Amino acid sequence: MYEQAPSVQPEFQPEAPKKSNIGLMIGIAVAIVLCCCCLVVGGFAALSIMGPLINNVYSTINQDLQTPAVPGGEDQPNLPELPGDAEGLIPQGGLGDETLRADTWFNVVMAAAFSGCAATDPTKTTIDVIQKPDAAGVWKEKWTVACDGGGSKSFEVTFTPSAQGGTDIEVTESK
Repeated sequence: MYEQAPSVQPEFQPEAPKKSNIGLMIGIAVAIVLCCCCLVVGGFAALSIMGPLINNVYSTINQDLQTPAVPGGEDQPNLPELPGDAEGLIPQGGLGDETLRADTWFNVVMAAAFSGCAATDPTKTTIDVIQKPDAAGVWKEKWTVACDGGGSKSFEVTFTPSAQGGTDIEVTESK
C-alpha cells in the first residue's frame, strides 16, 4: 500500500561563529602609532636641522643691533641704536627693496636649510637678476648663498606682484 517515507528530521547546524574585529582594531592602532612615530621623528629631524640655523641667524641679527649705552647719564635707558639701513643683515642687490630682500632672505635661508646648507652670512650672498620684470611685473633672480660647511647653493627666486598688494615670493633650488 502506501509506503511511508522515512521521517527526515532536520539536523542541528550550529551557527557560524561571529567574526571578531580585534585584528582590524589592532592593525588600525599599530598604523596610528607608526604615523605618530614618523611625525615625531620628522619633527626632531627638522628641528635638528633648523634649530641651530635659526638660532645662528637670530643671534647674528641681535649682535648686529647691540650698541653701547646711550650717552648722557645713568638715568637714560640702554637702547640699541638701529642701523640706518639693513646692510650686513640682509643680502644686497637685486631689484627688490630692503623689506622684500629681508622676506626673500628668510625664504632662501629656509630652502637652503632643507637642502642641507646652513646659510647664515648675508654678506656672502650674491643676487643676479636673471629675468627683468615682464608686462605682468614678474621677475626672477638667482640667489647664491655660502653654506657654513663650505661650498654654496643657488636658488631661483620668482617675484610675482600679488593681487592683494605686495609681492609673492617663490624659491626653488637651482640645478
